[in-house]
Amino acid sequence: MLTDIFSPVKKRKRGRKAKDEFDALTHIIDKSAPREHQGEREIYYYNYKMMAQYRGPLLQLLETLAQTGRQKTEPDAHARELFIKLKAFYDIKDRLSMSEAVEDINLKKRFRDLFRFFYGRKDLSGDTIRDWLTQI
Repeated sequence: MLTDIFSPVKKRKRGRKAKDEFDALTHIIDKSAPREHQGEREIYYYNYKMMAQYRGPLLQLLETLAQTGRQKTEPDAHARELFIKLKAFYDIKDRLSMSEAVEDINLKKRFRDLFRFFYGRKDLSGDTIRDWLTQI
């Protein structure tokens, strides 16, 4: 069998099959999320799938984060939904009321970081976040 040594040989990329719903969502998210924050997404979010109590809230948060089209068309409603899912994820025992969560400095910081890690938005002002959160 003769082969042409000048013909372009390309390896076909084999698609990795998702092991579970988390892998499918992280693949969708990582296609559009900034690559420089991959490590932060792994540390602060993706690794929590190993803990049983965090699996449900994390899955809901990742499903909301995967809705990149909605983030562009309805940014205010999407941001409010993200905050509610973020509160459910980080306040797993539901110790904070929604009004306390809106005032919590650490949760606001995580909310701002969420936009930076997943959407690459570094331009969020305190006023913008305050406007989104007052409508919850």
